[in-house]
Amino acid sequence: MNSLSIKLSLLFAGLALLSIGALAVWVNQTVNTNFTNYCEQHGTVCQCEDPQARTMGLGQAELTFLQDSQRSLGVAAFVAVAVAVGLGIIVSILVTRPMRELAVSARKIASGDLAQRVKHRSDDEVGEVSSAFNSMAEQLEMKEKSRKQLLADVAHELRNPLSVVQGNLEAWLDGVIAPTPDQIAPVYDETVLLNRLITDLRELSLAEAGQLKLYLEEVDLAGLINTEVGVFQARCQDKDVSLNADLAKDLPQVIIDRDRIRQVLHNLLENALRFSANGGSIKVSAVMKGNNVEVSVSDTGSGIDPDDLDKVFDHFYKADKARQRNYGGAGIGLALVRKYVELHGGKVWAESEPGRGSTFKFTLPIG
Repeated sequence: MNSLSIKLSLLFAGLALLSIGALAVWVNQTVNTNFTNYCEQHGTVCQCEDPQARTMGLGQAELTFLQDSQRSLGVAAFVAVAVAVGLGIIVSILVTRPMRELAVSARKIASGDLAQRVKHRSDDEVGEVSSAFNSMAEQLEMKEKSRKQLLADVAHELRNPLSVVQGNLEAWLDGVIAPTPDQIAPVYDETVLLNRLITDLRELSLAEAGQLKLYLEEVDLAGLINTEVGVFQARCQDKDVSLNADLAKDLPQVIIDRDRIRQVLHNLLENALRFSANGGSIKVSAVMKGNNVEVSVSDTGSGIDPDDLDKVFDHFYKADKARQRNYGGAGIGLALVRKYVELHGGKVWAESEPGRGSTFKFTLPIG
């Protein structure tokens, strides 16, 4: 009795028996009453020996007709019940077969086989459940692939600075080289990189889990942008890169988490400076667009291939993999930019042409 097919079949059979039984009793009673009334009205004389027939005033022919009608009614009721049971079995199979397939696929997914899918057989409610299941399975498979890729990327990014630190420490311990300030400096830089990588990973994981708390306040966005531009001025001068801010005069106050948006600006400026050649330029602008403030950071670097524009905000994605170590960075900065902006209800995207620089834009809602 644990099978849904059996339960549905018994339900159909029970409903058929009840409905057809009630109908048969009603029809039989109605036929008897109407036929008796007919005989009385037409003065039919009883000529049979059946006591019930004599009481009803029926003749032999009338009694035979009535009995034949009752037998036909019984046969019709039996056939109707059989058809109802057969239809119930067919319907139960049609309903339960995709449910069984869902159960089997769900168990396989639970055991780790995320490639499982079910067939979409119809556009009804069962078909909607199948589509929802397949969509869920695809999302799980994508997230699992992303998780594995993230672990591999984290291991790779951690291995490089750790190898530098370990190699230098071993050389110092073995007396191969002396721990002079010039030798200690790159080791210190690698530890700074490790610390930044771990901090960024923590922030990113909290943001993606929806557990990153924002401390919202009313902020002068123009002042925040100018302050961050000033922080990068010295570094840009060292690289002979010009850095300018072009901000609209009517920029309103925005309610944001100051530190998170400052980190967004910092990461975008860091990215622009990293890929700008000597003699290049970086421009930061902000304008009103409807109910949003649109901020953009443009550079005259090498640009991004159109196929990579939708991927630059992914974890550890680097369009120029051959030069990623030369340019530095762990590939998390732009992923953080996207998460921080989205947490504020804004959008972020990139525009670029290879060889003509790139522009990263994001919006922040007003109020």
